[in-house]
Amino acid sequence: MGKEEIDVKRRRLLFGFVDKLRGVPESAPVASASETAPILAEANAAFAAGSFEAAIVKYREFLEFERENAEARQRLGECLYNLGRYIPAKVEFERIMQRNRSNNRAIVFLGLVMARLERVQKAAVVWKLHFDPHNVGLQRELNLQIALVESAVEQNADDEGADESKLPDPVKVAEAVERALLA
Repeated sequence: MGKEEIDVKRRRLLFGFVDKLRGVPESAPVASASETAPILAEANAAFAAGSFEAAIVKYREFLEFERENAEARQRLGECLYNLGRYIPAKVEFERIMQRNRSNNRAIVFLGLVMARLERVQKAAVVWKLHFDPHNVGLQRELNLQIALVESAVEQNADDEGADESKLPDPVKVAEAVERALLA
């Protein structure tokens, strides 16, 4: 490893910590090797432009070299989610969660995937892991959706039967959380 690479890592660690304290949202992923930096730059540019197909190709290429880059994996999962490829997106978010169970962005998107797969009860379980005092609007929306699901489950238990029709509409749940995420 070269001196420049070490300096970049230290600087990113310091600024990342300071940004987190200030509540600054996550930035684009950063490559640790100079050989992979151009691939990641192309992936980030495609992501920013909304060219999710192109971004997927580049993020996958980048992750062949840097498998542990959670930010690139997160972006890959978001691209897949935005294109309606929920099962592969679920795999990416679960990989992130295996390494870091408190990754709020992965938690939100894994729950969204579950809702889109019509598993709102599982979405609610996942969203219970989310805690972000800096994003009150999103936290409120997640808590509301959790409460709606739990209320419906309790009503089903009282009626002595599992009636899926009493659960909140998965599409409406996902859309409400997506709106809060964008706000």
